[in-house]
Amino acid sequence: MTTLSQPIAFPTAEERAALPPRRVLGDITILAQRNLRRLLRNTGLIVFSTIQPLMQLILFAYVFTSVVDLGEGISYKDFVVPAVLVQSMTFSAMGSGVGIAYDLQSGMIDRFRVLPIARSAFLVGRIVSDSLRLGLQSILLVAASLAIGFHFQNGFVGAVGMIVVLVLFGMALTAFSAWIGLAVGDPESVQPAVFIPVLPLVFTSSAFAPVSRLPEWMQPVAYVNPITAAIDAARGLALGNDTLERVSDVSLTTSLLQFAAWWVAIVVVFTWLAVRRYRRG
Repeated sequence: MTTLSQPIAFPTAEERAALPPRRVLGDITILAQRNLRRLLRNTGLIVFSTIQPLMQLILFAYVFTSVVDLGEGISYKDFVVPAVLVQSMTFSAMGSGVGIAYDLQSGMIDRFRVLPIARSAFLVGRIVSDSLRLGLQSILLVAASLAIGFHFQNGFVGAVGMIVVLVLFGMALTAFSAWIGLAVGDPESVQPAVFIPVLPLVFTSSAFAPVSRLPEWMQPVAYVNPITAAIDAARGLALGNDTLERVSDVSLTTSLLQFAAWWVAIVVVFTWLAVRRYRRG
């Protein structure tokens, strides 16, 4: 019996770009589900990635509350908790780059490149799955914050708004981390590569002290810091506009606009860089 073998015809870049939106969404969903299944199987990662921010939350809330005085009407615990939550989302987003670097090193990304799926599905699927992970983590951290004495002072809508800001900022940092993961390629090098630019931004922001109390040379950096914008937005939504103006000298509307501008810039720039790097191979 004669067997006729024909070469497999892989889709071209033009054919991938012409995929209908429904097909692209299906590809993104499948890859997001794949990432979530891998996460659920890794119980150690789930436990340790939850314990670490909980420790940060408790330490910052209790260690510094006795040495920092913000004046009458606001406790340091209420001031610092939104900042610690933003910081936790920032550091948790680094896991995206590490996971992508492992896929790159294992050859999994090379397999995705030859599959008949949308080019954007791998990266967008990663961002979607990690955003769901960050959303669950933020809810757990908010519950822990309430347990240690944090109080929302701006109602239910403000509380939900703060969680939305946390997840959105984590999503933006996921795009940045994804680009680092693709650019560096080595899982062991990704975390310090993300840490180097992010850590100074955390500590030159309004996270642990009002910007007006920072050294004069640091204040201009803090005012244009994207992490400051995220923290002020989260803090204003949680505590109200009056409290935000008193401790940060900025209105809630201004902080939300600054956060939105930074979010769009980070997502657009680093998603484009990550997709470009992914296509280059």
